[in-house]
Amino acid sequence: MVSEHNMPKYEQVRDGFTWNDVYEAADWDAPDALNVAHEVCDRHAENREKVALYQVSEDGELTTTTFWELAEATNRFANVLEDLGIERGDRVFSYMPRIPEHYVALVGTLKRGAVFGGINERFGPDGISYRLADCDATAVVTTAANREAIADALEDAPAVEHVIVVSDDGTGIRRGDVSYRAAMETASREYEPADTGGEDDALLYYTSGTTGPAKGVLHEHRWVAGVAATQQYAVDLQEGDLYWSTGDLGWLTGPINTLGAWFWGAALFTYEGEFDPEAWVDLLDRYPITVLFSVPTAYRMLREHDHLLEDVSLDLRHALSIGEPLSAGVVEWGENRLGVTIHDTYGQTETGNMVINNYPAMAVRPGSMGKPLPGIEAAVVDPETGEVLEPGQTGEIAQRGDYPCFFAEYWEKPEKTESSFVDGPDGRWYLSGDLAHVDEDGYFWFEGRADDVIISSGYRIGPFEVESSLGEHDAVAEAAVVPKPDSERGNVVKAYIVPSEGASPSAALEEDIKSHVKEDLAAHEYPREIEFRDELPKTVTGKIRRTELQDEAQKEAEAT
Repeated sequence: MVSEHNMPKYEQVRDGFTWNDVYEAADWDAPDALNVAHEVCDRHAENREKVALYQVSEDGELTTTTFWELAEATNRFANVLEDLGIERGDRVFSYMPRIPEHYVALVGTLKRGAVFGGINERFGPDGISYRLADCDATAVVTTAANREAIADALEDAPAVEHVIVVSDDGTGIRRGDVSYRAAMETASREYEPADTGGEDDALLYYTSGTTGPAKGVLHEHRWVAGVAATQQYAVDLQEGDLYWSTGDLGWLTGPINTLGAWFWGAALFTYEGEFDPEAWVDLLDRYPITVLFSVPTAYRMLREHDHLLEDVSLDLRHALSIGEPLSAGVVEWGENRLGVTIHDTYGQTETGNMVINNYPAMAVRPGSMGKPLPGIEAAVVDPETGEVLEPGQTGEIAQRGDYPCFFAEYWEKPEKTESSFVDGPDGRWYLSGDLAHVDEDGYFWFEGRADDVIISSGYRIGPFEVESSLGEHDAVAEAAVVPKPDSERGNVVKAYIVPSEGASPSAALEEDIKSHVKEDLAAHEYPREIEFRDELPKTVTGKIRRTELQDEAQKEAEAT
């Protein structure tokens, strides 16, 4: 256990902080000269024994990758991209599980000077093709098991020229594909990272489409300074830590925690499989994991299977959570069972990072999001006037857009980018769309969403996308989806459906509709509950009264 934290006193560090404190830790002359790949990999590679990644496959096999090995592999991958004609600024996307090759593709793409984007495996062909087509992606890196989904997606993504396939035995590679292993074997192990600067494009990740189609959020190489600060102060990474961030590289949380930690040369742990309480407890028992970063649902499920922790030896000294507010009960359970206080954090794809956090040396108020990261000015404002509200008043969480990890733009949507800001009496604010209030001591308290976003198991789910998918089913005439409180997932998606003429409600029809959404969008977005109605409540202008349906779902949950 550490006796001293990286931020011993919040106010003291915050008052004296400048972003040059982080830039000065970089190897190049940041921010003018800055390449994420060099700073998170190459500069740590001189020590050939320093481990970057411990990866455990679904069958329990451990693969260890040192920074020296990562540097060589990413050099090879950057050469593969260059040999394919992929230029600086071209978009390269991944669609892969948590395997070492995924991390190589991430860092290697940045080393080439291309732009990396990840797509979570829960998305089906429509979700994949939308993202690839929207930004005219040039290449996709995937696995043999995912090749069919990519093939279906590419029918609507004509700009993609190259599909790079990771296959252990050569199967799953189609005519015209690039074999990852064959290409890497012949590629040079030497590569000079692109001479990028802080304002050059680096990452492109898509939002969940909460108020319409998903938006591409562009981040530049300066982004790494912001995420490095969070890993230093909120995650509190120390020499000798083994850090398990369970986030997938298909979501921005994955690169945030991976590259932010590697900026400081920390060792990461990852597991290829999805959440399973028994498997996770076994991993925590077998490996000396000291810092755990996951989502509230995982902690709630571990609490639900508390008996699995009996006779388990834990090395945890710190735990964090993101995705939705943590209940006081889960925090208390963590202290009693895991031996650590689970610290809540808050961020968005646009903020590029966890920008409001609880910190190890700061008193935790269960249910609170905490306080802004040093170097970030955040407030609760009136979204109409941009006026900063008094403590206790509810408004939108807002930040100044002048910190390194703040997004550069919504991809080729200048009007949408501009509309996310409001000019107030004391300056310009970015509006998050999330509601909160600040207490007298500066702690932020989340209250809900300004839009209709549903948060389930840490995922942000946009009703617009789900309702659109439901409406494409032949048996659905009309649909509305709302969050229904759930003890394990925080919320589940509940759909109220008016069936098409000739369609008869049944259990079989429910399952067919659920399967349709799973295949159309993503596995986490489908409605876990469906209720058929003759009609939906509407306003006089014909709009569906979702608040009324949400109230019904709330009462139903309370009655069970």
